[in-house]
Amino acid sequence: MLVACVFAPQVQAQATLADRIAEAQAEWLIKSWEADVDGSKISLSFKWVIKGHVIATHFKSNDSETYSLIAVNPESGEVEQSGYSSSGRKSSGSWGPKDEMPFLKLTSKDGEGNSQSMGVGFRLIDENNLELQIFNVDASGTVADFSEMSLEMKSVKPKK
Repeated sequence: MLVACVFAPQVQAQATLADRIAEAQAEWLIKSWEADVDGSKISLSFKWVIKGHVIATHFKSNDSETYSLIAVNPESGEVEQSGYSSSGRKSSGSWGPKDEMPFLKLTSKDGEGNSQSMGVGFRLIDENNLELQIFNVDASGTVADFSEMSLEMKSVKPKK
């Protein structure tokens, strides 16, 4: 009996999404952000929908809107994101660090199987501003070393 207890697999609690975010010191990202790009407003929000476990994101521009969920995959332990856009595209990706930034590597697919991949990095400027950086991702999934575009986003109060 003692042998069974000693060799029984130990169940360890998996780190929650909140734990992973705290470990990365990225709590600052979970709020609403806006930017003006060539006279068009872009908004991006992150908010807890299941406290400590699931974040909902909402991205909106003049011609596109996407809703996604972020959570820890219980099988792999990876932080994953999955969502759908107003153009009918399904997106999926994974979060991790890149150059000390929270980083999302994302692939979106349309109904015909066409896919596009990109990387998005978030760099905190100060408590009210961040720099969003867009990176190319090649067909093999390799992220470019340098961003191809960046824009500054400002923190805003969430809309009810």
